Amino acid sequence: MIDAEWDSYADVPGAWEQYDGGACFVRVCELCGRWVKADSYVLINEDTGLSEEPNATCRKCGRTHMLFYGFI
Repeated sequence: MIDAEWDSYADVPGAWEQYDGGACFVRVCELCGRWVKADSYVLINEDTGLSEEPNATCRKCGRTHMLFYGFI
């Protein structure tokens, strides 16, 4: 996993992806730090939270997870 913090992207235009339900992510691959193409939706369960399924595609790593910011 990369050594990146979500707050380092606070002022970067287009860095954030927010979904219905309030889940907010930084559009960066958690493995290599490259920008990713976010999925059009993420799976959220009220009991267990976010799905463990990948939620973005990285050109280098393939299917991956974006950095999770929190629920807004």
